[in-house]
Amino acid sequence: MRRTLSAFVLLASSLASSLAISPSTVDAQQRGRPGSTLLQAVEVHNAEGTIRVNGPYDVPKDREVSGDVAVLNGPVDISGRITGTLVAINADVRLRTGARITRDLVIVGGTLTREDGVFVDGEVRTQAELLRYTMQDGMIVPEEGRSSDWRPQFDRPGRPRGEAYTDLFYVAARTYNRVEGLPVLVGPRFRRPTSWGRIEVEAFGVVRTAEPIRWDRGTIGHDAKADLRLGVKRGLVVSGRLFDIVAPVESWQLTDTEAGLAAFLLKRDMRDYYSRHGWEASIGGRIGEEVSLSAVAGSEQWGSRQERRPFSLFRDEGVWRVNSAFDEGRVDLASVRLKIDTRERVRSPWWGGWYIAADVERGSGSIVRNPGPVLLPGPAEDVTYTRGFVDARRYNRLSPGTELNVRLLAGGSIGGDQLPLQRRLTMSGPGALDGYDFRRINGTEADVFTCGSIGNWPGRPGLCDRVALAQLELRQAIGFDWDDWFDGSRWWQPGFDMSPAWVLYADAGRGWTTPTGQPGIGHGKGLPPLKSFRTSLGAGIDFGGIGIYLAKAVTTSDEPVNVIVRLGRRF
Repeated sequence: MRRTLSAFVLLASSLASSLAISPSTVDAQQRGRPGSTLLQAVEVHNAEGTIRVNGPYDVPKDREVSGDVAVLNGPVDISGRITGTLVAINADVRLRTGARITRDLVIVGGTLTREDGVFVDGEVRTQAELLRYTMQDGMIVPEEGRSSDWRPQFDRPGRPRGEAYTDLFYVAARTYNRVEGLPVLVGPRFRRPTSWGRIEVEAFGVVRTAEPIRWDRGTIGHDAKADLRLGVKRGLVVSGRLFDIVAPVESWQLTDTEAGLAAFLLKRDMRDYYSRHGWEASIGGRIGEEVSLSAVAGSEQWGSRQERRPFSLFRDEGVWRVNSAFDEGRVDLASVRLKIDTRERVRSPWWGGWYIAADVERGSGSIVRNPGPVLLPGPAEDVTYTRGFVDARRYNRLSPGTELNVRLLAGGSIGGDQLPLQRRLTMSGPGALDGYDFRRINGTEADVFTCGSIGNWPGRPGLCDRVALAQLELRQAIGFDWDDWFDGSRWWQPGFDMSPAWVLYADAGRGWTTPTGQPGIGHGKGLPPLKSFRTSLGAGIDFGGIGIYLAKAVTTSDEPVNVIVRLGRRF
């Protein structure tokens, strides 16, 4: 039986995360900030006066511990009383009957088992992802990882918050891909907090490392941004940006790390790219750490990019998938973006456990459309469109160690406008319908994955005007401790979670064109018939930092079983 292996390895993670050459950021990384589970845990651990424990920690009945307690690696077993905050990092926590914590309980990289008759006077905050860190003089310095997806942009470790800094020579790297290779950002940046808010400025040149390297826009770009924040915790943010960058057409299926490693290691780039050159300005606000709303306006010159010749570790002799040509021209854009993230709220049954990201974009301008594989480009035409996209997730804790999570995703044209190719969508491969191959070709049935036809476009770009996807996932923690296997040694910790989990899941989705198209692909108003959706089932084991899954298409019985390797959670 043929298997499709989409492997993303933890090695070379620097290809997708920023590398800051700035000694001034080290101390700021250690301090953290309450408001995010991870950063609150780091701050409590590093605070002067905290009781720090590495390994198992037990507070028996009738014993009282005064002050904050931070436990690394655990496990933690509490029957008595802690008059402060308890932080458990990469550790499971069991609260037995009669246990009491007078302030907060914060768990990162572990699970909570709670018996009846337990009292936690403050908040209970948990984050399932393992914390990867290094120790400097007894202090934790978090490493950037998948868990950063769970935190606001300004609160990520490695980007100090509330601290002034100036980097005259800052180096960062973005996602490895077949158009740019490794795009490297070089330039100055600085931040200045004030009594009324904060000023932040970045001015980066972009150097693309894929051959051929020339002194032109194929190799050199820029990305400069200035932010003015009015207010400290809650307030208004005004931003301006000038850019000449290469951007993915879609990025919701996989994380940047996964996409970059698949390209670098296996020469398998599962995104398409186009050039963006222009400006944008935005104004928005944040309500605490959980809700943000912004309005963005700008003007961009869109263009096509060809795949180049970047290095690939294991399949360098092969040929890259074609990066299809896209529409070209000047487009004025206006959008509204909303984000709600309450995944860390455990004690709030209705408000907690949500992640919602939504945006509506209105575009107008003049573009030359790519007519497809057999026709010649026509003259420029005026275009106006409205496009919406929403990704809504609900995380439900059924019992200690058991979660039932649901994700609904939909996007596409609003009102039936013909979308530019840069704004069309696909529905296939890892992150969407795991049981079907990425950009699959099957001439015996309608292509509801890319909405292509018999005359397939080079590279098989997304041609769907609308997509819809539902994902259901049941997670159950595995009841054993890795310490029993490794005799308490922690050398394995960066790659595995203290509490691995079995995962069972189902995906159902499809894309379509509006209002007409090829038989089985086009559809008018509303959702297509549910029987036309493609479904797949999967099962696997998630070790926290890496998960291995088997997925099988259900709608199409002759599809082979796919083996999927993912970093962190599926969603």
